[in-house]
Amino acid sequence: MMNKYSTNTKSKIFIDEAIEKSIRCKICNGWIDSKSITIDHIQRKSEGGSGTEDNGQIAHPYCNTQIKN
Repeated sequence: MMNKYSTNTKSKIFIDEAIEKSIRCKICNGWIDSKSITIDHIQRKSEGGSGTEDNGQIAHPYCNTQIKN
């Protein structure tokens, strides 16, 4: 019976936890670096979407400006 975590086991536990809790783009579902995010309107402003919390989502800058438009 092992009493200590191996380096590989520690790394796997950390990586699994980090990936599970990582921020994902709501448009493409890709992982987002916390330094490269935009707040996107779920319903576009041009279609009457408001600037309220319930109409916002996190997205990659590219997805927000290129894919969605």
